[in-house]
Amino acid sequence: MQGRGRRILAFFIATFAVTHVLTTAYRLRGGTWNALDTFVVANGIMLIPGLTAIVFTRWIRHEPIRQTLGLLGRPNRWWLAAWLLPPALMLLTLGVSLLIPGTSYDPTMSGLSERLGFSAADGARLRSQIGFLGLPPLAGFLAQGLVLGPTLGLIGGLGEELGWRGLLYHDLIPLGFWRCALVSGLLWALWHIPLTLQGYGYPNHPLLGTVVAVGYIILFAPLLTFIRLRAGSVFAPAILHGTADATVLLTLALIRGGGELATGWGSLACIAVLAVINGIIAIIVARPTEATRYARFTS
Repeated sequence: MQGRGRRILAFFIATFAVTHVLTTAYRLRGGTWNALDTFVVANGIMLIPGLTAIVFTRWIRHEPIRQTLGLLGRPNRWWLAAWLLPPALMLLTLGVSLLIPGTSYDPTMSGLSERLGFSAADGARLRSQIGFLGLPPLAGFLAQGLVLGPTLGLIGGLGEELGWRGLLYHDLIPLGFWRCALVSGLLWALWHIPLTLQGYGYPNHPLLGTVVAVGYIILFAPLLTFIRLRAGSVFAPAILHGTADATVLLTLALIRGGGELATGWGSLACIAVLAVINGIIAIIVARPTEATRYARFTS
């Protein structure tokens, strides 16, 4: 356990340091987290855990990359589930958000400036991008997410998941499903903290937003870990992660009122949805038949 702990800590420190040296340099050069271009920068940041995992696996730990990081398997039904789950999660989160007093559905996306600090020009760019298919905004966000999630979104998704559900999963899954999910989720959340404290995702409430973000990320980790276990491949959580990122704006852009702490993905509404999902996962992994399945994937 001590050797495993040292390996995990070394990987996390390296990932954390590289990430936040680069993001600090970006901010010092005038970068901001309150513009549409933030999503381009964020996708670059997402590559760092995966690249660090590859370096550690290949040149420091001298282990086989494909087996250690989970770059295995053929497409299966869990890859399909990973693709279709994010739109369902986003719609559920939007629905729960709209139950909060003072909120309303807003297809004009006028709440973006209040929620994310976007300028009027960025809001117009986003409306133009979503409207090019000629679909209503909700359908446009869903279509965009389903197309981009397993394609362009997969790049950033795999970049992160090679670290959290790749290398860390390899080290932690022998300790059990829940320990693996919670420890990797906690490290994943800690990795985000300098960004959220700077206002990333929570421009109006960075301190409280950081607390909410830690809760949401820890609760999101078991779903990604479950998909990783059942699919037998890191590609499945990468698809889920990429598709979630590609559809997330429908929970943020299409609602007015409520604020970033209470509504949208990564908010209290999101935490409520993920709490229910975790309850379902707990029931599934507690079934006696799961012991055999677990042994097969972790042997």
